[in-house]
Amino acid sequence: MAVAGAQALGRSVAEAVEVFATLRDDEWTIPSACPGWTLHTVLAHLTLGIAGISGLLTPEPPPPGLEFEAATDVQARALAARPPAELLGLLRKAGPAAAALFGALPPALAARQITMGTAGTYPFAHFADALTFDATCHLRWDILAPRGPLQRSLPDVDAGRLSAAVRWLAGGIPQMTTQAFRDLLTDPLTIVITGPEPMTIRISPHARLAEVTPGAAERGQTPVVDDLAADDRSPTAGDRNPARATVRSSAEAFILWATGREPHRDRTELLGDATYATWALAEFRVY
Repeated sequence: MAVAGAQALGRSVAEAVEVFATLRDDEWTIPSACPGWTLHTVLAHLTLGIAGISGLLTPEPPPPGLEFEAATDVQARALAARPPAELLGLLRKAGPAAAALFGALPPALAARQITMGTAGTYPFAHFADALTFDATCHLRWDILAPRGPLQRSLPDVDAGRLSAAVRWLAGGIPQMTTQAFRDLLTDPLTIVITGPEPMTIRISPHARLAEVTPGAAERGQTPVVDDLAADDRSPTAGDRNPARATVRSSAEAFILWATGREPHRDRTELLGDATYATWALAEFRVY
């Protein structure tokens, strides 16, 4: 089976390779907009994921007991001990290999559940979107200006890559979001992604479920969400409650505020109970 994000992944990696290939030797140590990581570290991080999933690299396991992002940091810094030219060569080969893998994925492998430590467990097929998000987000908003240090001119990122990134982040909501967000989310919340490929993310109370559907709810329409009540009863077909608040955002804006790179207040339109949405979004973060 061909995974929806396979082509988007190939484009994301090819663009990252194109930009990294322009760096001078003295630019690799420049700090990126990703706290604590240089451009060299970001390259190592992307190489780790994409070359790892395509079988061209076997990453060293991090020390046990680390939270997912802390473990990722340890692994990226370890791989950054290798010179940039070596890592860039690996990434250049791994991008097409990973895109080909997800372009013809056996159904059994697509459905295999993969655990990402404290970040949760996901079907293998979802990692096409995860890697697309990783490459697109780090390149566009941690490396390139205006957030990042590099001045490079690139075309606007295409809708396919943005949608893949949104799908990944939305799918992580039940497993990645903070406990504070879950505690605050006592009623359904809907996020409407606008743009060329609109979609609606319906989040149940306490983020037990996040349902992603194509298309954006019409302005003024009251979205609904599968509601798992506080007694943990199973959802039924008739268990549909209106959202208490709706958050409207472009795909690019969602990626920025959902990952904590920018505040949501200047990037969203809040409908319904705006105070409730503001409280909940203050604790919202996925990666």
